[in-house]
Amino acid sequence: MAGLLNSSTNSSTNSSEKSSFVFDFIIVGSGFGGSVSAMRLSQKGYSVGVLEKGLRYQTQDFPKSNWNLKKFLWAPLIKCFGIQQISLLKGVMVLHGAGVGGGSLVYGNTLMQPSDDVLQNSAWPDSAPWRERLKSNYSLAKKMLGVNKNQRPALADQHLKTLAVHFNSESSYHLTEVGVYFGDNSDSLSKDPYFSGAGPARSSCTGCGGCMIGCRVGAKNTLDKNYLYFAERWGTEIFAGVSVQKITKKLNHFELTTKNSKNWFGRGPTLMAKKVIISAGVLGTLKILFDNKLKYKTLPDISERLGENVRTNGESLCGVTSFGPDNYSEGIAIGSAFRIGQDVKIEPVRYPVGANAMKLLAVPLTDEVNGLPQFKTVLRLFSLVKNIGLNFSRYFRSHWINDWARQSIILLVMQSTDEKMKLNYGRSILRFFRRGLKIDVKYSNSVPSYIPLAQAAAKQLAQQINGLPQNIFSEVALNTPATAHILGGVPNGPTKDFGVVDENFEVFGYPGLYVCDGSVIPVNLGVNPSLTITAISETFVEQFPVQQMNESRTVKFSEH
Repeated sequence: MAGLLNSSTNSSTNSSEKSSFVFDFIIVGSGFGGSVSAMRLSQKGYSVGVLEKGLRYQTQDFPKSNWNLKKFLWAPLIKCFGIQQISLLKGVMVLHGAGVGGGSLVYGNTLMQPSDDVLQNSAWPDSAPWRERLKSNYSLAKKMLGVNKNQRPALADQHLKTLAVHFNSESSYHLTEVGVYFGDNSDSLSKDPYFSGAGPARSSCTGCGGCMIGCRVGAKNTLDKNYLYFAERWGTEIFAGVSVQKITKKLNHFELTTKNSKNWFGRGPTLMAKKVIISAGVLGTLKILFDNKLKYKTLPDISERLGENVRTNGESLCGVTSFGPDNYSEGIAIGSAFRIGQDVKIEPVRYPVGANAMKLLAVPLTDEVNGLPQFKTVLRLFSLVKNIGLNFSRYFRSHWINDWARQSIILLVMQSTDEKMKLNYGRSILRFFRRGLKIDVKYSNSVPSYIPLAQAAAKQLAQQINGLPQNIFSEVALNTPATAHILGGVPNGPTKDFGVVDENFEVFGYPGLYVCDGSVIPVNLGVNPSLTITAISETFVEQFPVQQMNESRTVKFSEH
């Protein structure tokens, strides 16, 4: 174990270099749940290993455009090892992240706290002290992630404000709270502004709009610049490019069998730990748990509630491509928002000039068609084909326009209403040769692929900027909701009959095995979930006592 508790700032480990370790904790995934856990446990004196199936990216490594699929898209089967995953299951399409830093590498920087009504929902762990600690940890999470108000409002934000006026919601319009260093707008590096100089040097945001293909400026507060940065300084070992297969419970520890993510047949190290925290994001976490419950049968006693109450944060993705000369790529990825009533929030999303690959997911806006439920998918698909025919010239122009990203505003619409689905495990139409996740049950309040307010907002925005309103193709062609913020699937409960984990997020029947990421969130938040996952993780890790901690492992915040 020598070397595990040193102060190295670059302890990322190649999977071929080491074959076996024993850690106090192994954390699977380096996103918001895994990074927080790694830092706090290392700070407390534990030996920690983090397994991340994605690769490590430095600031200069990110692609200049999402057309550079090898650096943007995560699809190992076609030798693409980027930061954006797009998972199309039977029943839902999910956009999620990969790489050391998880979703923070590709998310839109947006860090907002949900309403008190959402946090008081009875679905959360039934413990008053837990709820109070969660609320206080939102403040800590904001400090660690460098949250401040957007200082680069741009043209797309002005149009969103006009849209808010149209919906009689101007009073709710606001600039977003984001994890971005705006600095002094100079080109020079600035001494760390967040942790009294102890963190990495930073560059000021240029408003290029490139947040969601990887910030090449260094202004985005990704996890490798805060939580993971300190975790590694305090001894955390990061195994990049390593995927978990089997988790086997031994007498007094867990054994993890892994594989090399870049090589279909490549083996990774065999690792052992006293405790394991699964923080692989909703789809990653559910796949690992289902694999070990049903495929490998190494964790057969996991609750039958696994996969229940999955939510999409009530989302719909639509937008408008303008035929005018204006540039909507300027600013940060998500610069403003407004709320319609208590349940619906709308945000404008942008990509940088030249990053046009996402246009391949866009089709003309198509409303839901009345008819019998079993025929709605076919009827809406026919309606889409009709729309393409009637608007062929504009549709063709929108896809072959000089710069789709420059002339488009994507609308992210989120709802906090209680809509959910169940993910199960088995073969589906999209998986002929191997089992995987699929939608098994749709509840009476199942997740819709059509949100009337989202459609209305896209139509109104199209009038404002003289453009073609669009849906994401899966919502229309497949009657499948799309989300960038999938939640749930690992419900908490008082016993195994009611949940997969207890209120401390420990898996029933397997002491020392925990889950901490978006899969333990039991409600639609109605806002981007990254801040909430961070606050939950800060709360989760408080249960582990300090082993050894000194002044050198204390984070001091700067005035910012």
